[in-house]
Amino acid sequence: MLVSIIINNYNYFRFLEESILSAINQDYKSVEVIVVDDGSTDKSRDLISKYHGRIIPVLKSNGGQASAFNEGFRISKGEIVCFLDSDDLFFNGKVSEIVNLFQEYPNAGWCFHELEEVDASGNKLKRKRNSIKEFEFVNLRHIFNEEREFQHWFPATSGLSFRREVLDKIFPMPQSFKTVADSYLRLASIFLCPGILSPDLLAVHRLHGQNLYEFRDDTYLKRAQNDIITSYHIRKKFPGTRQFSNYKFCRALCKFIEYKGFFEAMSIPEVRGFLKNEISPLFQAKLTAYIAKGAINRVRSTLHT
Repeated sequence: MLVSIIINNYNYFRFLEESILSAINQDYKSVEVIVVDDGSTDKSRDLISKYHGRIIPVLKSNGGQASAFNEGFRISKGEIVCFLDSDDLFFNGKVSEIVNLFQEYPNAGWCFHELEEVDASGNKLKRKRNSIKEFEFVNLRHIFNEEREFQHWFPATSGLSFRREVLDKIFPMPQSFKTVADSYLRLASIFLCPGILSPDLLAVHRLHGQNLYEFRDDTYLKRAQNDIITSYHIRKKFPGTRQFSNYKFCRALCKFIEYKGFFEAMSIPEVRGFLKNEISPLFQAKLTAYIAKGAINRVRSTLHT
């Protein structure tokens, strides 16, 4: 069974070689390693050329993470596809474990596993967060018929693996995802089929100055904008997610308006597209309620300053 490892890279020269080596040195040998360079301006492409014959290079102009995923998947041939960020790395037995799990659970279309978190120098980090605490073969599709967020914790890109037949229904991804395209991949695959949640640490997720998303000053704004974009495209591609997507969109739009205002929100193409296609009175009432709640929270915040 051929496994494709797709590494997406943009200006991560200092981490890229370790990432490539972790992929080509897997103990599972039926592997193709595809390195997609998304228009890097550092020395990444010189490094990629060093591994000629051992990897499949894809050199493209800068278009964002989703466009890199699209190109990598387009030329891949594996029955199983594993994604790897170029600042992360796989442990040696990662691919063997993923193959074994998919063979043991033939109805699983995806596998998400835990990640060991380290800093830029490779030192282990101890952070309190919700994690995958036990092994589960799960069908979470029911959540798309409810108005609430997922209660599960899901890993970043390097903890995601899929059967090709599932990704065939998802790709190509919308180009709107310049970063955090993994959120779309997770939701789409969960909607399509059951999968595996594994607590095993099969890869390393590096947290450093350039990707410390949750510690940015504008974290909440960026997260709200990403949720808006994700909600729009998930619903557009998979209409069966409508109830969940509407809920997620309402919450995210309310938060975005609270931070940046209504007119700034309306400048997002996905906001205009969502509102144009969803005109039901019930949706409008819920959206109005969310926006009003946001306004009340702003007043309360002002009174307490």
